[in-house]
Amino acid sequence: MNRGTSSGRRTSNAVSVPERQLRQGSIWMAVVHDGRGHAKTRPVLVVTATDEIVMDQPIVVAAISTQFPDPTPADCVALPWSQSGHPATQLWKRSAVVCRWLVELRPSDLLEYKGYVPSKTLLRVLDTVGRVHGEE
Repeated sequence: MNRGTSSGRRTSNAVSVPERQLRQGSIWMAVVHDGRGHAKTRPVLVVTATDEIVMDQPIVVAAISTQFPDPTPADCVALPWSQSGHPATQLWKRSAVVCRWLVELRPSDLLEYKGYVPSKTLLRVLDTVGRVHGEE
């Protein structure tokens, strides 16, 4: 499994716990490392089930990327987007969840809430994550 890591850095941009909309399917900005160790602030999708999220315990997120081929690879799920920002996801570029790229981080590492993935798309993501990681 290709697991990146969070930066472990806390910034003053982190939202306070009462403001969070932290649940499975929510999209947040977070600093994550790619497979080569390069850190980048990017959108991530919360994969951990909502009832399993504990604020001081690690959660699993999947990286969202704008760099993927057309057609979308089998280990990715394309997300709704719009040049003006999709009403649910708030994504304004062609983007996909990279289901092979899971990262463990703490809720306090999440920098900014962006939006959420519609339920039908979330089910496809969860199915793809299960399929991809069941192969390993």
